[in-house]
Amino acid sequence: MRNLFVSNSKNSISRSVLTILIGGVFLFFPRVTMNTVMIIIGTLLLTGGLITLIVSNRLKLFTVKGNWSGQGIMNMVFGIVFITSPSVMVNIFMIFIGIILLLMGLLQLLGGLGLLSRTLWAWILLLIGVVTFGSGVFLLSDPFKSAETILPFLGAILILNGISQLFIAWKVSRQPKTYKGSDVQDINYEEV
Repeated sequence: MRNLFVSNSKNSISRSVLTILIGGVFLFFPRVTMNTVMIIIGTLLLTGGLITLIVSNRLKLFTVKGNWSGQGIMNMVFGIVFITSPSVMVNIFMIFIGIILLLMGLLQLLGGLGLLSRTLWAWILLLIGVVTFGSGVFLLSDPFKSAETILPFLGAILILNGISQLFIAWKVSRQPKTYKGSDVQDINYEEV
């Protein structure tokens, strides 16, 4: 099972580029409806689940009753749900994010109010809390309309995430292969 989560630089680079491309679509084509976005996400989940099932069955990496990958099955189930009912998934997604923003904003407001007399940074925390709480109220007021409004913001976040992942993959690939003049080797260890 450990082999399923091992990252290599080729996969990291391809995931990063895909994240940047999806973020660019969200940012530069904001008129794309959220239903289309949910169908695209569902298609990606379904495709990824199928690939995981095929690869894990061939390589016998993770067996659950006959060489089926649990991760692949879950991805396929969620992919089918996203494809068959995208508008429901949009509303659930926005309501979920709205509730999280409300709670985060409330906690930040309470933290900022508790620190007002001690530090000037509390005003910044208070301002962030107000913005976060207001964002949660905005998302919960009309989940579908706010979903289309927030799409460019999500695109920018995805682009930044993809760029940071590219940077990390580049830094990992440039790790030194020697230490104090001798070659570095990864070895298995055994706890005694």
